[in-house]
Amino acid sequence: MHQLSVVIITRNESSKIAQGIESVLKATEHLKDAVEVVLVDSASSDNTVDIARQYPIKVVEIPADAFLSPAAGRYMGMQHTDGEYLYFLDGDMWLDADWFKSALPRVEDNPKLAALAGRCHEICFNEAGEQVSEDEDRFNVGDAVHQVRHLGQSVLYRRTVLEAVGGFNPYLTNEEELELGLRISAAGYELQRIPVPMTVHYTQFYSKENPSGLTVRQIKRDWSLGRYIALGQVLRLLLGNPFWGEYLSLYKRALFFTALYKIGVLALIVSLVTHQALYFAVWLMMMLMLFVARAAFKRDWNDTGLYFFDYLLCSYGFIVGFWKTVPPAEGYQPQVKVSR
Repeated sequence: MHQLSVVIITRNESSKIAQGIESVLKATEHLKDAVEVVLVDSASSDNTVDIARQYPIKVVEIPADAFLSPAAGRYMGMQHTDGEYLYFLDGDMWLDADWFKSALPRVEDNPKLAALAGRCHEICFNEAGEQVSEDEDRFNVGDAVHQVRHLGQSVLYRRTVLEAVGGFNPYLTNEEELELGLRISAAGYELQRIPVPMTVHYTQFYSKENPSGLTVRQIKRDWSLGRYIALGQVLRLLLGNPFWGEYLSLYKRALFFTALYKIGVLALIVSLVTHQALYFAVWLMMMLMLFVARAAFKRDWNDTGLYFFDYLLCSYGFIVGFWKTVPPAEGYQPQVKVSR
């Protein structure tokens, strides 16, 4: 059994994966034989896997006919490792060389600490490859240790806790780490984000090129991956969790728009039944006023259009996803290919 397992999650990351793998090998060289590195690839169509095979790591390939998601990569990574601690790194990230020197002693000294993350430096590019924004502290960690209920992106976990609470659900396409974090918190464990450099994240999504942080490419990506539907699925999975309210608080604006759009549907139905357009017209006028007010405040009509459209899709996701059952994790058994 290893002290640490590092699981790298990839799908079409050929332009970044070499640097990502090398950053992991450098960050773990002081651990020698106490560490294993596993790359889990979700049916990449580029040469991500070929590049990965050039390094002294295990490569696990999930086939294209399996259900694919970042959570599935994490789930399979846990199945193909044995480390006492597991660290999950996305394929578009580079790991800080000193991260484990700070992180591992901290979790080893506190048996109640189940998950730990640090500071993320995020750099965003547009589709032309031009840098459009940069955030040196993506999660606003600052200089303090934060006791949190959930963590996102790359996280160091204690394996025994993951096993106790059930680990990742591979069938979730969004907020899989949030859902897991709230389960861990409900089981009485601690989660922390500390003011220590952890990763550099290179992404085309969640940039600050628009006031809302939304882009057309992000919305298209989220829709194609089923990330909107997952919002309602997570909401249903968390029913009965004592920290369910934290999820509601995080998405309070999306839930507000969900209510607005539901009122709009109701107003349309009433107008059709009564043959009086007034009900739906009043709702349309209210939405138009909100749209104009937001556009005037942000001084950006295009961004306001993205903003309202994104929340329309979120509303759809919350409503439809809530009634879409998430299969149990143990049913996920794809025929993977393993190589070293």
